[in-house]
Amino acid sequence: MAVGKNKRVSKGGRKGAKKKISEPMLRKEWYDVVAPATFTQRQAAKTICNKTQGLKIAADNLRGRVFDIFQADLDKQELTTDNKDQDSAFRRVKLEVMEVQGRNLLTQFHSLHLTTDKQRSLIQKWGTLIEAQIEAKTADGYTLRLFITAFTKKQKGQLSKNSYAPTRLEKWVRFRMTKIVQKRLAKATIDDVVKMLTTDVLINSIAARCNPILPLRDVKFTKVKTVRRPKLDVQKLLDSHGAIPESDEGKDRVHIEAPPAEVETAAEEPKAE
Repeated sequence: MAVGKNKRVSKGGRKGAKKKISEPMLRKEWYDVVAPATFTQRQAAKTICNKTQGLKIAADNLRGRVFDIFQADLDKQELTTDNKDQDSAFRRVKLEVMEVQGRNLLTQFHSLHLTTDKQRSLIQKWGTLIEAQIEAKTADGYTLRLFITAFTKKQKGQLSKNSYAPTRLEKWVRFRMTKIVQKRLAKATIDDVVKMLTTDVLINSIAARCNPILPLRDVKFTKVKTVRRPKLDVQKLLDSHGAIPESDEGKDRVHIEAPPAEVETAAEEPKAE
């Protein structure tokens, strides 16, 4: 037997020794995901993260997380029979965590896209699908890549069964779409762009300008994503968020009420006989 060896202790530890059982949720904390001031619902979601331990800082783990939320939830819209076909119900907005402030996660626009079922429902026979891919830069240094789809439709009083578009007119429509998007985005900040995308202001102006070339229907932004972003400026991020709602995650959730104070009654003295 070699010196310093213990025959009783094997490689895997002492047989029968129980492992220390610890609750994994005790090492975690909850955080509120705060959407920019462009949206109505500011506290959009919640997320969980391990507490800071040594060199593992919780804020570094939280930065860069991306949350996928429907626009109807961010705008607090209730679906009814009147507005069930609105694009906000089928439009998904992705928000990326840029900064951690207490238990609040300040986010910025990451990307936007229509759901697959909505895109497939737009396709019809006897027409031409026109797609445009545009790269535009905003006034505050963001570079966005926008994907637009449009479909040709029949003109009023048309007798022909189909409404196919000539190639030269397709190119003309794509050229006009590109010019309009690049011109409008060059004068707007990222917050203004998000407002234009979510309220259909930009897409309505594109449809109005391109309809004289070809009669179009269902002109949509199917996808918008951030290609490049400038260096993070915390002050600009705070300005875009405005008044940040207070998070309840750091507070005690169980309120223990104090028992009612007992009323002291003077003991009656025994009567003398």
